[in-house]
Amino acid sequence: MNLRLAILLVSLGANVVLVAFVAIPRPPLAPQIQRATGNKSVTPAAMTSGQVSVISGEPAVALHEGSAFRWSQLESQDYKEYISRLRGFGVPERVIRDIIIADVQKLYRPRFAALRPSKKPANPNFWETRNQGFYPNRDQTKEQREQTRALQKEQTDLIKTLLGADVYELISKDSGQPDWTERMYGPLSKEEREKISEMQQRFQEALTDIYAKAEGYIDQDTQAEVAALRRKHRDELATVLTPEQLFEYELRNSEITQTMRWELSSFSPSESEFRSVFAYKQALQELDKPQGIADDETPLTPEQRKAQQQSRKEAEEALKTALGEDRLKEYKLMDRYEYRNLLEAGISKENVFKVSDMRGEVELAAQKVRQDKSLSNEQRTEALRAIKAETEKALTEMLGERRAKYYSSSGGWWLRNLAPSP
Repeated sequence: MNLRLAILLVSLGANVVLVAFVAIPRPPLAPQIQRATGNKSVTPAAMTSGQVSVISGEPAVALHEGSAFRWSQLESQDYKEYISRLRGFGVPERVIRDIIIADVQKLYRPRFAALRPSKKPANPNFWETRNQGFYPNRDQTKEQREQTRALQKEQTDLIKTLLGADVYELISKDSGQPDWTERMYGPLSKEEREKISEMQQRFQEALTDIYAKAEGYIDQDTQAEVAALRRKHRDELATVLTPEQLFEYELRNSEITQTMRWELSSFSPSESEFRSVFAYKQALQELDKPQGIADDETPLTPEQRKAQQQSRKEAEEALKTALGEDRLKEYKLMDRYEYRNLLEAGISKENVFKVSDMRGEVELAAQKVRQDKSLSNEQRTEALRAIKAETEKALTEMLGERRAKYYSSSGGWWLRNLAPSP
């Protein structure tokens, strides 16, 4: 028998063994989790020290040649030993992660359920109304929310202890999901990212408590609480980040940034333009305090108001210098609801600019008619209606009848205000 024939026979034999292994019926992959400590609470330390059983009822035994395979031969009372046996048997790491995470989640599921209120919507039928604001965890008490968060952390810590600190990043990678960490943290070190992540978690927990207390009604007091919490969170971030790092972090994660990503979709800014617009909006946010009130809740003095106006002017000039006149004009248009609607409806930027210019000319003409004291009320109304009719005709020729009507009802409110209704 030559070498090629021997290799072929060995390969065929291996395939036969593999088919036999797949055909053998066996218990589900996720084993039944049993507690070896009776009614005592289960902690990650107890699990990894062997106090919690992850076997399905039979002791683990060594694999013997010729014996039928059973999943219990891989299972162990200790999670770390269980993982070691899976790896030794050749189970891929991503499958090991799925098995262990499902196992841990199954163990914690009843404990999460015990903290979740059983309250249902007041009107469960599909034709009944007034279910606004309902969601499963809304009626948890503050203590229950805190216990739920602590339990979630305990479960996450256990999974990271067993499968590695980067287990969730690996799961995202296996799933083909993008890695958002660079986009979120930028040049921050791993240690700084961990500290910021903890602060962000505390901020989100406090924000959840505020909204839960508001019970779906976001009034001025709630908004003030949220604003105060955001300032507190920013101050906490500043304890571990330099001013430059804090700017970079907020550039990626602040409320301003989230809004800009939506508002500037048609503007398509470059990185430098995005940074410039962010700095501009951040400066305006600092200047536009509610009702012109300072932090100490005392009215601004005339000198403070003058300084505020000067700061606003400087922010406008800085944005103009950064963008240039043409892009600044485009930004100002794209930052407005009515023109974004036109672009999203398929109107070219050139025609959007024409609509903007037309509006300025028409409103100026209408203002002159209103201020012309030589006209009677009837003559003034007739002249304004003529301006309105001519404007609507020009818009229809430029945009088309359907889009002109859409513009009139979606941001083009100025058209309806040109003349009194018949």
